Amino acid sequence: MLALVSLHFFGRMVRIMSSIVTFEKLYMSVPFEDKDWAKNNGFKFDRMAKAWYLPPGKNPLEFKQYWSYLENTYHDRHELKKRGCRFNSKLKKWYVPSDCQEPYYEFVKWWPESLKQFVFNDKFIIEDYISKTGQSEMFKARSLHDGEFYAIKYFLGDVANFSNDAHRRAIDSEINALRSLEDHPNILEIVEWDQIADSSRFYIVSPWMPLGSLDNYIGRTESEIADLIFSAFKGTYDLNLQDIPDDDLEDNLDTETDVWLDEHQIIHGILDGIAHAHANNILHRDIKPGNILLDWVDNEVESANFVPLLCDFGTSKTFSRDTIKESEHTVVGLRTRPYRPEFIASSAQGKKEISHQKTWDLFAWAIVTIELMADRSVDSSEEALEILDAEIAPKLDEAIVNLIKSALSFNPNLRPHDTDDFRRKLNKLTEQRKKRLAWTN
Repeated sequence: MLALVSLHFFGRMVRIMSSIVTFEKLYMSVPFEDKDWAKNNGFKFDRMAKAWYLPPGKNPLEFKQYWSYLENTYHDRHELKKRGCRFNSKLKKWYVPSDCQEPYYEFVKWWPESLKQFVFNDKFIIEDYISKTGQSEMFKARSLHDGEFYAIKYFLGDVANFSNDAHRRAIDSEINALRSLEDHPNILEIVEWDQIADSSRFYIVSPWMPLGSLDNYIGRTESEIADLIFSAFKGTYDLNLQDIPDDDLEDNLDTETDVWLDEHQIIHGILDGIAHAHANNILHRDIKPGNILLDWVDNEVESANFVPLLCDFGTSKTFSRDTIKESEHTVVGLRTRPYRPEFIASSAQGKKEISHQKTWDLFAWAIVTIELMADRSVDSSEEALEILDAEIAPKLDEAIVNLIKSALSFNPNLRPHDTDDFRRKLNKLTEQRKKRLAWTN
C-alpha cells in the first residue's frame, strides 16, 4: 500500500529529557490573532510590557514558533539593531520580529537560559523530542552550521538490567557499523558522532528523515499515508496541504496494483542494505519496520519512490567466520518478536540458532516483506507463513514464494546463508515478473 502513494508535492546541553520546563518567565511574540489560543495554552499577558510570556513549569518546545526574546544584549545592541532586531521599551528587551530576515536560531548567543538547554553540544538546536527507548533518546535538531535538520540519537548514560560494559559495546557496535557501511543508498548515513564533554553519554547525528520509519505506514489506507506524508514534510519544509486541491491528491493515488511489484523497490532496498552489511561482515540482528527509515529517490517529487534505510545497529555483530559462537558479552538475547527466530538460548535449538545468526536478517526481511504485501503487521512467523500461503501465494510466482519461505525455515541449516546469492536470485525473478506483466514503474 505504501508504494502506491505517489505525490505531486512532495552544548551546550549536558542533560536533556522530554519534560524540560522553563524555570523563569519566558517572553514570546504571540500575534494578536493567536491571543485566545495562547491564553488557553497557559500563556500569561504582561499588561505593563504588553507582551505574552510562558510561566515557569511549562515546556517551551511546544511553543517554539513564538520564540523571539533575547537576553544579555546590552553590549551587542547595535549589532542586533543592524540585523533587524527590535527593542521592547516597556520590557527593556530586544527581540527577533517575525519579519526579520534571520531566523531566531541565528541569535542563539543571546537566548534566555530557559532556551539554552535546547542547544546540544554547541552545535545543534533541539527542535522536537521524538522518543525514548531503553538505550537512547531521539531528537529532531537543526544545525547551527548549515541550518539543516538532523536526527540526534542521544545514548543514555546507563541502562537498566544492562552492564555499563555491555551498554558501551552496543554504542560502539552501532557507531562502528554505521561508519563502515556509509555511502550505501539503503544504510542510514552518520554525519558525526562524539561523546558529550564531562559526560558518559555519546550521540550520533544523522540526516533527518521526515517520513519516519516503515512501521508508521504498514496497515494504513492510501489517504492516511498521504496525510502522514504531508504532515511530515510540512514540519520540515514550507508545504501547505490546503494549497493542494483534493482532486489533485486523489489523481496521484495509483489504482493498478500487483502484490509484489507495488512494493518491490522497498523490498529490494531492504535486502540490498542487508546484503551490503553482510558483505562487510556485519549482522544487523534487529531488522524490523521500526528500524527501517524512509527517504525518497530525489527531489523530483512527481516521480518520487520511497527508499528504505536501515538504521539502529545497536545489536549488530561483526563476524569473520561462517559459524558464529555466542560470546560472554553477547546481546543475542535482545530480540523483537516476530522478526527473530524463537528459541531458548540453552536449548539444542537455541545453540543451533546462535551458530547460524547470519540467517536472522533474512528471516526478518521475509517477515517484513510479508507484512508489506499483506499490508498489516503479524505477531509470529507462523502467522506470516499462513498469510503467505493463503493470501499472497495465489497471486505471486511460486519461485518467489519459495524463496521467502526458505528464509523462514524452522531449521536454520535450511535457511539461505549467502545473502548476495539470495539477492541475485530474487532480482532475477522480479525482472522476469516485470517483463511478463509489462511493468514500467
